[in-house]
Amino acid sequence: MTAHRYLAGVLAVAGLAVAGTIVATTASAQTRPTTPTGPAGPVARVAREPAPADFAAAAREFAVPEPLLLAYSYGLTGWQDHGGLPSAQGGYGPMHLTSPDAVAASGRGGTRSAAATARLRTDPARNTLARAAALVGQPAARLRTDLTQNVRGGAALLADEARQAGIRPAALTDWYPVVVRLSGGSGSSTLADDIFGTLRTGAADARLRLPAQPGIATHPGIAAPKLPAAGQAECPADLACTFVPAAYTWNNTADANDYGNYDPADRPADGNRIRYIVIHDTEGSFDGTVQWFQNPYAYTSAHYVIRSSDGAVTQMVHTRDVAWHAGNWTVNAESIGIEHEGVAVDGATWYTDAMYRSSAKLVRYLAHRYHIPLDRQHILGHDDVANDGNYVTSHWDPGPFWDWDRYLSLVRGGAQPQVAGRLVAVRPRFSTNRPPLKYCDSTGCRDLPAQPTNAVLLRTAPRDDAPLLTDPLLGGGTNDIADWSDKAVTGRRYAVAGRSGDWTAIWYGGQQAWLHTADLCAAGGATVTPKAGREVPVFAAALPEPSEWPPGTPAGQPSTPPAMNPLYTISGDQRYQLADTQRAGYYYARFDGANVPLNHTIVVGARSYYRISFNHRYLYVRTSDVTLG
Repeated sequence: MTAHRYLAGVLAVAGLAVAGTIVATTASAQTRPTTPTGPAGPVARVAREPAPADFAAAAREFAVPEPLLLAYSYGLTGWQDHGGLPSAQGGYGPMHLTSPDAVAASGRGGTRSAAATARLRTDPARNTLARAAALVGQPAARLRTDLTQNVRGGAALLADEARQAGIRPAALTDWYPVVVRLSGGSGSSTLADDIFGTLRTGAADARLRLPAQPGIATHPGIAAPKLPAAGQAECPADLACTFVPAAYTWNNTADANDYGNYDPADRPADGNRIRYIVIHDTEGSFDGTVQWFQNPYAYTSAHYVIRSSDGAVTQMVHTRDVAWHAGNWTVNAESIGIEHEGVAVDGATWYTDAMYRSSAKLVRYLAHRYHIPLDRQHILGHDDVANDGNYVTSHWDPGPFWDWDRYLSLVRGGAQPQVAGRLVAVRPRFSTNRPPLKYCDSTGCRDLPAQPTNAVLLRTAPRDDAPLLTDPLLGGGTNDIADWSDKAVTGRRYAVAGRSGDWTAIWYGGQQAWLHTADLCAAGGATVTPKAGREVPVFAAALPEPSEWPPGTPAGQPSTPPAMNPLYTISGDQRYQLADTQRAGYYYARFDGANVPLNHTIVVGARSYYRISFNHRYLYVRTSDVTLG
């Protein structure tokens, strides 16, 4: 395909840039470690897990082998209930019973359409909650939170799927095609292979134990997955990587914009520089995430997924292509997304040494390849990025239990030297920084175990009993782990707004936010301040004006020019760190097979923007509205 750049109303050919052939190799399962391991760590979980008796009773009731039931749950959730909330794939409880209404918003940006949710209801793997509830004669709401009923529902599903397929399993291996059928619309056997791999190696934690059964093999009637061609995954030579392609499928041939789950491109040759790497957690299992990205109705993907137990890496989107991972089109177009298996509220138990080391090695390789600075302005958390379609739903992973200092030390091969300057960087001592945090869901709030944390609480005055900061759009002002209105994270830089004793105030979201000076270190960098007398708008993205689109070309995702509505305004003597300069731009893409005019066009506007460290997120101001300092 041809990549174009649209400049000041003139269409200029940037070069004939073929965006790459879509890889069609069969997904291959990665080998589980021989030592049974799950999410590891000494920190108590918020998530609960069933009792051994729950699995034993459900296995007897529905005539499903107990080892299979344990392995099935372990492969989907690591036996955890996700804190009573749905996973990113819309699954509840230790058996990951799914509801299409609970699926997370599109990683492309904006919100998931009602039509897309309706299509998910036609995928049996995305609507197992209602089916399981009917099979066990309980309300679906109960199966979401009642661990015993959730396990019963999972066992009933396996038994019912075997009946519908006309399979009468006599041995554990006979259940393999049943598990494949329940794996869903992608047709991949990756999840089933890993579940049977768990049967072979066993698994254990403090409460549950699945003994190893080394004689178990995959079903003889199912062909072993093919290995990808050598060198297909883009990884350093000393890192074990597998390539499993994410879906690229046209879902509705009447709509050129209804497809999943990424956009072919030719970055950086097509003009889209790769400037950032975004760190995510999966909010679900490794296998479930890989499978989800293979479902074209997911409308989301990432370039890489890393497993918790052993740090194994699966690449799913080529780095030249645009994955739909950040929920912000400005960031998606210029970044690489890396998912880490885990649940943010239980982060410390998932973020293993093997995961940190594999991820750091991968990021170092990618940063060298694409000339990305190894700092927190360019190695981002998903929580640094604003959702450009629905700001208040912006994600907060990898969460406060991700050890940014240790991680970036591994990436750089050593600690970053401190540089004196007019800014300050948030730098609490991770091991001893243990603020009181809560976890709140529909059932109420409960205290989290005290544990090392990368975030510091921000207050309205320089004292420990002062109220926590609030936000005009978010509300907040609580110590709920998901409330990001009043928390600043390790590595982020801010301008000083005042000092009082052993407290320092920073400019944060249009306010003075107070924190202990001991949690900061000096940092260099430039700042921006509003021009005199101006109320300066602050935006979630840096987009062209609607008038700057090529004539006759439908702009935006999904169908109208992207809105440039300000989220906040700043004025007076407020100052914010200048993180980067950004030209207004938009990567316009539709499904290749639709043959729309000017597909894969980079629409470039006349304005330029500064990306600033505004609050918990990096946001954008027009360069013409501010002064550099």
